[in-house]
Amino acid sequence: MKVSKKEKAKTRKRILKAASDVIIEKGFKAASMREIARRAKVGDATIYNYFPTKEKLLYGYCEQKQDDVAAALKQIDDFHEYSLREQLQQLAETELDLWLPDREFLAEVFELTFYSPAASVVNLAETRRRFNRMVSDMIDAAIEAGEIPEQPYQDLLAPLFWDYFTGILAYWLKDDSEGFANTTQVVDRSVEMIALVLQTGMIGKALDLFSFLFRSQASRYINALDEHVAPWRKAKRRFMDADDD
Repeated sequence: MKVSKKEKAKTRKRILKAASDVIIEKGFKAASMREIARRAKVGDATIYNYFPTKEKLLYGYCEQKQDDVAAALKQIDDFHEYSLREQLQQLAETELDLWLPDREFLAEVFELTFYSPAASVVNLAETRRRFNRMVSDMIDAAIEAGEIPEQPYQDLLAPLFWDYFTGILAYWLKDDSEGFANTTQVVDRSVEMIALVLQTGMIGKALDLFSFLFRSQASRYINALDEHVAPWRKAKRRFMDADDD
């Protein structure tokens, strides 16, 4: 009997949840695909049809978490009426809330990836893409509504926020204050500052200046080597409403 896409999706989520539980209990190295399959109530061979390696399970769970965050934000009826600062803060708080039950799992992810930049770039590419898509949607909507000005180098803003939030997660994993109060304060103050920078266009101005200085100095250097080298050439829409794929 052919398995429907809906059933496959349920099985996939069940395997990912089982993987999270086993990895939290035993650590990534000690966790086995057989044990994960048993917890998920699937056959030993079946699990490999969904995730060919244990690493794919680890990163698949991170990708699923971003889908869960996007779904949680979409369920906030008036989220599209929030200011950009409020949206970015809600994103950060939702991420932390949904990662809380899997905090030890996230620590394993950091151990294997975030402390190795090359591994992070490759293995978390899809997770990063899904996170960046949410941030880009918020920034685009804010620009469309006239809340913030057009941003030079706009494509860099979501990746920069990803780097910022990676730092927040690293801080949170080390935060031993009651109720993670220190992390809450860091998020509150830093998101307010980020929103102010976007509203004033300061980041674009800084990047423009850096770009001008780099191009100016690079041009002078190249010309010194070879004089023949040419010179260096309204209302906000609902969150994630433009593209649901």
